[in-house]
Amino acid sequence: MKLAMFGWEFPPFISGGLGVHCFHLTKELAGLGVEIDFYMPYTGKNPKVPWMNIIEVDPFQLPDGKIFQFGPYSSTKTIIKEKQSGRKGISGMDLFSAVMTYNNSLAKLFLRNHQKKNYDLIACHDWITVEGAVEAKKLSGLPLVLTMHSTELDRTANLNPFDWILGIEKKGVASATRVITVSRRSAKRLEDELSCSNEKIDVVYNAVDPLLFKSRVKKEEFGFTDGIVLFHGRLSVQKGPEFFLQAAKLVLEEEKDARFVISGKGDMMPRLVNLAIDLNIADKVTFTGYLPEEQLADLYAVADVYVFPSVSEPFGITVLEAMASGTPVILSKTSGVAEIVDHVLKVDFWDTHQMASKIIALLRYSALRQLLATNAMSELTDITWRNTAITTLQTYEKTIRENKK
Repeated sequence: MKLAMFGWEFPPFISGGLGVHCFHLTKELAGLGVEIDFYMPYTGKNPKVPWMNIIEVDPFQLPDGKIFQFGPYSSTKTIIKEKQSGRKGISGMDLFSAVMTYNNSLAKLFLRNHQKKNYDLIACHDWITVEGAVEAKKLSGLPLVLTMHSTELDRTANLNPFDWILGIEKKGVASATRVITVSRRSAKRLEDELSCSNEKIDVVYNAVDPLLFKSRVKKEEFGFTDGIVLFHGRLSVQKGPEFFLQAAKLVLEEEKDARFVISGKGDMMPRLVNLAIDLNIADKVTFTGYLPEEQLADLYAVADVYVFPSVSEPFGITVLEAMASGTPVILSKTSGVAEIVDHVLKVDFWDTHQMASKIIALLRYSALRQLLATNAMSELTDITWRNTAITTLQTYEKTIRENKK
């Protein structure tokens, strides 16, 4: 099978689970014999991996003679180079404009390559690649599989979603030959909120590579001796970090030596810092900011408890990462990963008293921590990226067969 896959991020250019998914999925698909061209925005860094061909959508010339370059996923600005002078500046083009510009260029580049390579299928990820993928399908007549990792309603926790993005998502699920999503919860949202037919949806769960999370670093090496409770993720309303801090306040009334660590970046950072101050727990909360991927294993390893209080989560790869690290997990019930893991403690994201009670229990009872950690390790045996790739490939092959009828 010759596959054209459209993405927006790929390690080391990542902002979250989408990039992690694309990395491991393509690696395992290649191991199953799939020939992949992976299209992504131009970075100027010439990213390469041994198992597939990465095609950066090259800078294209603008009418004023300038060159456009795409920034990372989280960027809301784009870089413009003066073609002749080499001077750099920052344009006022926002993320939405950059996405549309990328998609327009993407479809044209794909068509030129398809005429030479004769692809069998187009696969794309999330709204951010939909316009280019739909146009590529129209121009080539190839079937299209859209993987929806999240929806605009998920990302905004149903608060003030962008109608423009919702429109693109509806167009994507309507135009795709088949749709993959990452949990039954997410599939139900696609049906109810994006009017996606149930018959065209396949659920394929994410996974984890346990070998990446085998750090045995001790918290004492960082100067900590008290119990550490960790939140790691994007600092956005979707991920529920404010509930984490509210629970921390309750925990510290009983466990005064506990320390709470918030890892990640996002637009809620100033609000969370102020909340910690307002709750009078700022001296017990550490904000690490963004941490490189290679430091994540150490971060999980030093934590006694990992809390995932997401308000609306299609999946939640970080839960599997914490489990693979041997760190007990407290997990929001409104997350897709809750469908496939049992050896965690589950809680309603809004119930900060229950969240605090479970945190206190894990901090106090080492036997409970060890029981959860040991059972979680065995539970991960079948939650592998190879199995994810096998199931994904089955959807790809089914889509190609159905398109030929």
